[in-house]
Amino acid sequence: MKSLPTLLTVFRIAMGPAVAALVLWAASLLHVDAQIAGLIYALALILFVLAALTDWLDGYLARKWNAVTPLGAALDHSADKVLITCVLVALAYASLPMALVAAAVVILGRDVAVAGLREGISAQGKTLPVSQLGKWKAAAEMAGVGAYLAFQTAVLLSAPLSVMLGLDWAARILIWSAAVLALISGAQYVGALLKRT
Repeated sequence: MKSLPTLLTVFRIAMGPAVAALVLWAASLLHVDAQIAGLIYALALILFVLAALTDWLDGYLARKWNAVTPLGAALDHSADKVLITCVLVALAYASLPMALVAAAVVILGRDVAVAGLREGISAQGKTLPVSQLGKWKAAAEMAGVGAYLAFQTAVLLSAPLSVMLGLDWAARILIWSAAVLALISGAQYVGALLKRT
């Protein structure tokens, strides 16, 4: 039972490539059968939402059952990055408008930079704790990617125009919010690192 939090984290990691593959599959079917492509996007959305929910659940269960382990903590930190990176890259290739591709580049570039900072200071025996803004950034990007998957599903399955417009705006606002928070929290990490050196 105490291994469940780690299994949930591994599930989140596995869903990154799986959801990305579904997005790319749907993109390849757009000109063949939009309805089937829409159903595949719907499946991608369901799996993404389930994976995103494990981000909260695995940590909650690990603390509740006193099952926090170094492996679980390391995997948990990587799992969000794997999920978001895989899905954002697939969406950027398949369907993201250029403005959101730019936001995705900011988000992913910041994540790579912060990962490098963490690795660099861990070699010195130090740590760089996750900031509150970093947590808000992660929540915004999860919600934004989910909203965009829902938007694509709505478009391909011919949902009402008001639903499509609402999801489109939600995705744009959330993904750009995540990009702005990525820049600010990235600057915070650099500032915290400079204080430690």
